[in-house]
Amino acid sequence: MASRTLLRRALAGAVVVAAAMTAALGGATAASAHDSLVSSSPAEGDSVSSLSEVRLDFSANLLGADGGNIVIVVGPDGRHYESGCAELAGPTLTLPVALGAPGDYSVEWRAVSSDGHPVSGVIPFTSTGESVSAGAETSPCASAAGVAEETAPEATGGMSGVTLGLLLGGGVVVLVGVLIVVILRTRTRED
Repeated sequence: MASRTLLRRALAGAVVVAAAMTAALGGATAASAHDSLVSSSPAEGDSVSSLSEVRLDFSANLLGADGGNIVIVVGPDGRHYESGCAELAGPTLTLPVALGAPGDYSVEWRAVSSDGHPVSGVIPFTSTGESVSAGAETSPCASAAGVAEETAPEATGGMSGVTLGLLLGGGVVVLVGVLIVVILRTRTRED
């Protein structure tokens, strides 16, 4: 009789552990989400008469203070209009610019999310002001054209280390639960 009570308690414990692991794994997906662009200046589709700086604000502090974050501004002529390199301050990237002739421009960016994965995007805008710069063939700081298209494979799919660790930990907990049940059943048969 005592063995049955012990078995019931072990099964109840296994159910509680399984429920806890399910809740933890469900929360891991949300917690491992990449940072996102919250606002930008200029914003997508803006029309500006003058612009001396591009500002990108993210949902969390970015990594990559060693140059892992890239911001470029490409004009209607395909030339670059950055007048310096992007600077990182917490969740904000800023880039000094000097625009050329009026027309359609794009801010192409890639940033290292606080989870270590790159995020990227393109912000199109229009300049209506007078030309301040002739631009350059290449970016003074970023050697990569088409920054927004470059994404590490792990940023588009796969599991983060946190999710993988929780899955492995959950597997170990389930295995231990199964072993407890088998041991208790074996003892019950011996009694």
